[in-house]
Amino acid sequence: MRIREGDYAYDLEQKIDPATQVRKEWKYTVYLVFPGEQVLERGVAKTRDEAEKEAQEAMARLRSEAKRGAAA
Repeated sequence: MRIREGDYAYDLEQKIDPATQVRKEWKYTVYLVFPGEQVLERGVAKTRDEAEKEAQEAMARLRSEAKRGAAA
């Protein structure tokens, strides 16, 4: 599932153990989607809520860094 916010987006995906088919932790990927799609960060969390929170925090940090870079 991809959630887009401005020039950034993140995917959430629940990992499944291929041997047991047991659902495991969630992984997230943060992208810069404009001007072209670029993976900026990846991570893993125990729950969907934690993964979503970490992805949103990463996007906020990346936006802040981009603004600081543009102001310099």
